[in-house]
Amino acid sequence: MVKRRKYNGLEALVAVIVFIIIALIKLIIRMILFIYDVITIYTSKYRIKSGNGFIKTYFNKGNYGEFKLYRKVIRRFGKDKVYTNVYLDNEKTDYTEIDVIALSNHGIYVFEMKNYSGYIYGSENDQYWTQVLNRFSKNKFYNPLRQNYAHTKSVEKYLEIQESEIIPIIVFSNHSKLSKINVNREKNIFQVKDINRFIKQNFKMNKVVFAENKLNEFSVKLIERSNMSQEIKNKHIEQVTSIQKNIDLKS
Repeated sequence: MVKRRKYNGLEALVAVIVFIIIALIKLIIRMILFIYDVITIYTSKYRIKSGNGFIKTYFNKGNYGEFKLYRKVIRRFGKDKVYTNVYLDNEKTDYTEIDVIALSNHGIYVFEMKNYSGYIYGSENDQYWTQVLNRFSKNKFYNPLRQNYAHTKSVEKYLEIQESEIIPIIVFSNHSKLSKINVNREKNIFQVKDINRFIKQNFKMNKVVFAENKLNEFSVKLIERSNMSQEIKNKHIEQVTSIQKNIDLKS
């Protein structure tokens, strides 16, 4: 009986030590990722292009999602070919805000980032999609396909290009479950982890449509509409919020 107690005590001690080691490893990993985020917010040119420093990026779920997408995309296109928080003219509001735009010889990629977790329900014709975290938590959000369509039309008009030369992409967090989305494959809806694979495949399939000097012209124009003043950003938020309230009242 005494030996069994000794063994039980030893097993408990080992379990505690293992738990502490695992917790320390997780903490170290989180610290490394945190430091990596801080460094890349500034070295990736995200701070310059978006106007969002560490505080506005790391502690804002939407901004942080855009940053993670931006960081992922620049690995494929390069820092000087990717722009974030671009404000272009719009019909219903003064401006429409585009999360990420990437320039390539094969076309212009227009990304809409949704940093949502949980199950995502929706179809192409729905006005709203649904995020389900659990049976007690359901949130409605505007159909991102419609939202990004407005973005692509603004890009088409501003850069004076054809709709066929634009590749629209909807991106969700890696923590989301997209099996409940009912749309065609051609609608390009992915998780962050699948973006580079899609872009790589797209590069192989698509022909060259833009020369390098044309991309440089686009860059100059997009720089003019990046990192807009806080006044413009606030006005855009107010207009979008007002439209959203009107829609909610009618529905």
